[in-house]
Amino acid sequence: MARDDTANRRSAVITGAAQGLGAEIAVHLAGEGFSVVLLDLQTEGLERTRKRIENRFDIIPVKALSVDLSREELVADAFGEIDAGFGRLDVLVNTAGGSGTTQVRDIEDLSSQTWHTVLDNNVTSTFLCCKHAVPIMRRNGYGRIVNFSSAVAQGLSGPSGTIGARLPYAASKAAVNGFTKQLAKDLTRSGITVNAVSPGLILPEEGRVRTVFDSLPDTDQAAIRAAIPAGRTGTAQEIASAVAYLVSEAAGFTSGTILSVDGAAS
Repeated sequence: MARDDTANRRSAVITGAAQGLGAEIAVHLAGEGFSVVLLDLQTEGLERTRKRIENRFDIIPVKALSVDLSREELVADAFGEIDAGFGRLDVLVNTAGGSGTTQVRDIEDLSSQTWHTVLDNNVTSTFLCCKHAVPIMRRNGYGRIVNFSSAVAQGLSGPSGTIGARLPYAASKAAVNGFTKQLAKDLTRSGITVNAVSPGLILPEEGRVRTVFDSLPDTDQAAIRAAIPAGRTGTAQEIASAVAYLVSEAAGFTSGTILSVDGAAS
């Protein structure tokens, strides 16, 4: 049950909260009593997530901000508004990103624009949100940062499945891993932990990944599931539960970890 101790309520910022995993994580953390701030570029999706939280947990403060997370001045403004409104920031979950909507498998077909877009969406957004969250966390001597990697950081052979431009996507998620490990070491004495979740194929109830997977022929869906050692795809709730542990006070000695949640695929 959500708590109503407003003065002591922990606060969490979730990026990519308009749909998919970001939305599920936001709902899960609200259920654990966090005030939540939803960041995404998709205004309509943000409003759906906000209303979903308010309908389920009517005492939980929830704020939705439409932000292009690849532009530093906009990210700085958003975190300034968060600081002014809540006066604290306990948790940052960086789920924003993606591989794009068009499958590109050959490097010769990969445009520079697609390369930079995918890197900005996954790496630059994570860097900028961490940069502007850390000073607020440092002020209070406490923080939990969870970035989002992917099993694709190890490379992907065969069909691309739900992945769009897989080369820049793999590069960006490998970069997130290195960023996470270094930032964890940089902040190790500050009371701030930094970890990453590395999902395999996860199918939320809604969102781009679910839509793309459901559009595949049944034979392709079956082949994708069969290639996962666990024999199935993961659920958004399983990812949200992993995040909930990493942002908990009990995880204070866990930092610099890349937590695979992929059915033993990696």
